[in-house]
Amino acid sequence: MQKSIALADHQSLTYSDVSAFVNAGQTLMMTEKDAVKCRAFADENWWYLPVDAHLSGDRPDVLLDSLISLTR
Repeated sequence: MQKSIALADHQSLTYSDVSAFVNAGQTLMMTEKDAVKCRAFADENWWYLPVDAHLSGDRPDVLLDSLISLTR
């Protein structure tokens, strides 16, 4: 990896924004969340990594119980 660029959460992206991050022909890797924003104009050498989150132990049940209690 040559460089890493942090984007603001919910930042909108244009072709000129994203293409400024890389040199012509250089591969660009981004999260799937950012790739969705680039779908209409992505170059062939732009790739994304899917991101998944999993809670372990009893945490999923605790979180679900908390969310359910908020809806009551």
